Amino acid sequence: MATATPHEFLIPEQVLRTALGLIRDDLFIAATFNRDYESDFGGGKGASVNVRIPAVLKARRRTLAEAGTPIVVDKLKESTVAVKMTHMIYSAVDLTDEQMTFSIEDFTRQVTAPQLVAMVEDIENFCVETMQALPESVGIAYDPAAPELTFTRARKTLRDLGLPADGLWAACGTGVYANLVDAKAISDASQSGSTEALRNAGVGKVRGFNTVESNRLDDDEIVFYGRDAFTLAIRAPKVPAGAAKGESRSENGFAMRWVQDYDSNILADRSIFSTFIGAQALKYPRLDKNDPDGFTEIVPALRVKTGTPVA
Repeated sequence: MATATPHEFLIPEQVLRTALGLIRDDLFIAATFNRDYESDFGGGKGASVNVRIPAVLKARRRTLAEAGTPIVVDKLKESTVAVKMTHMIYSAVDLTDEQMTFSIEDFTRQVTAPQLVAMVEDIENFCVETMQALPESVGIAYDPAAPELTFTRARKTLRDLGLPADGLWAACGTGVYANLVDAKAISDASQSGSTEALRNAGVGKVRGFNTVESNRLDDDEIVFYGRDAFTLAIRAPKVPAGAAKGESRSENGFAMRWVQDYDSNILADRSIFSTFIGAQALKYPRLDKNDPDGFTEIVPALRVKTGTPVA
């Protein structure tokens, strides 16, 4: 009696559940992005969503002596920002008959895991590239021996822009993180307000910022931001009608499709993981302190290159 080959037992649901669990645990920078808008994509709504930014109003004040005089009436005006799905991230590999018969003993370990590592790497790169698209914030001094002072200045800048003290993040390159470690500036990661997955990555508190190290950022780079500075949307493509096996699933906050098919021209199975993705910085209106009746648009984030001299 013939022995069944490993791929005969592959159940798309189980493959994707394993995949989504692995991908959730390995995403660090992406896990700090706002995900509130991704449910608005798809279902005939297209690959672009107009995100409604709440109106900002300034309260008026008058003295009691002004009773009976006309009041100032403001116009309620909301703004919108177009958030787009711009790319598909995928990993596709061919598995020959010989491989599937003689080499592949554990599909998850030998096939799924390497493909997911590639997917995670590119999702993280995609998010970091979104951060690095911000212009550099100049004029913030940096001392490698006292790196926490830069965090204090950045916190003041963001707080002055109206950001809440809760939910502040700092992503930094390995050089900056090394300075923080040497200066003993990082408090116990277990005391941070981060998720368990991020705590496992070594997240700590520095001057009110949940701080995470990323080797995708430049060695001397820091991005300070609030939760709403960057938005990320991930949606799973539909399973094609011609696929032999496939599943499209959303779980643990992330979505992905897996398809397995057979190419008779080269006598090989093909395993394909894929997802649609879009990420961008969002601008929000803030009251302008220099203009009592005016507003200004800001991205609630600062990108600092510590190697840039301060003029």
